[in-house]
Amino acid sequence: MMQNFDYNKDIERFTKEMLKDTQKYQKQYGFNIGVNNNAHNNEADAFRHAYMQSILALRYGTIIAKIVSNNHENQGNTNGQDPKEANMDMWNNHQGQEIYDEICKEYPNFKNLSEEHRKDIIARKVVQRMKSGKLITTPNDKRKYTGFATDIPDGKIFTAEEIGKLSTDEFSKYENYIDNQLETYGVPRNYQAQQDVVNGVLIWVD
Repeated sequence: MMQNFDYNKDIERFTKEMLKDTQKYQKQYGFNIGVNNNAHNNEADAFRHAYMQSILALRYGTIIAKIVSNNHENQGNTNGQDPKEANMDMWNNHQGQEIYDEICKEYPNFKNLSEEHRKDIIARKVVQRMKSGKLITTPNDKRKYTGFATDIPDGKIFTAEEIGKLSTDEFSKYENYIDNQLETYGVPRNYQAQQDVVNGVLIWVD
């Protein structure tokens, strides 16, 4: 059963857990963690983001994982985060999402394994991607995260039911638009959106 995630309550604890795990696997695999274990804009930073995203997807589901990570990046942008750093983080978050999907296909009983075993599998997969050059390990990398949709009709409002039916790839495509919707209109249930159509607040778009 997936856990519920309370952002304000759980994010600090979760962040400490992810940093601790990053330090553990850095000792095992030897990737660069920086001076004084400063896992920032280096291999450890890339590892932590991809690893964290897979762990979030495992515990809370892929949709919650994306929302939590996007909220974190949006806070960084609000506080003046370098766009290159944000691009690096979003790229590696997406890699972590792909890793989780890959693991679920390769290990049908993955969720029944011990937590330590699951973490080891995720960490190994992340390091493999890093060594093969699929992660971004410096903000100066020229690759751009472009996993956002450009084909959404003007005025489209996603309902909670629609979001729940999206595949991982579909949500990755629409996540930036959905994040913006969360900040403005919100995410209504179908019946709420239909009532707003009746009241002239919305125009229904399939």
